Amino acid sequence: MHIEFARREDGGSLATIDRPDGVRLLLTSYDRANSVPHDLAHFVAERDLGLRRGLWGSIADGALFDSVQFIAGKRRHDDAARSRAVRRANADELALVEVLVGAVCRGLPMADAAAAREIGRAWSSVRDSPCPFPPDRRTAAVNELRRLGLLFGQLDASATLALDWPTAPASRTGGRRRRR
Repeated sequence: MHIEFARREDGGSLATIDRPDGVRLLLTSYDRANSVPHDLAHFVAERDLGLRRGLWGSIADGALFDSVQFIAGKRRHDDAARSRAVRRANADELALVEVLVGAVCRGLPMADAAAAREIGRAWSSVRDSPCPFPPDRRTAAVNELRRLGLLFGQLDASATLALDWPTAPASRTGGRRRRR
């Protein structure tokens, strides 16, 4: 799935998404000016930590969200039902990635070891199992978000940051949910 992130005049971001089924979507994000777009943070955290059932994997599989607008292509007759089914099947990982994306973002100003610990703490706040991502993988995600955030920040009004979502099959995230 091909994605192009662009800056909005009001400080937010847009992501034009070309799904494998030929559908083109527009994802609108209302970010603070001069910050890394939240949806770009999702992309990096999910891709680099191997989470395939979060926001981007769900969109690739046909999920629609309130911030996603259909632009072009042939819609499936059952796209609303398909979206609900994907979101229901991926609900646990969708919730998990919100926690992990927050930790990756909090890690941006930190040294590598501190950023890795932050992601490990975030995992432990929602799972009973040890964090499955080794520290070097956690810091790689933070460093990649730093790099892409800088590139995004340098975009002019007509430029985009083009990225491709992996087409690997969806994977389940290990670990049991923490009981509350």
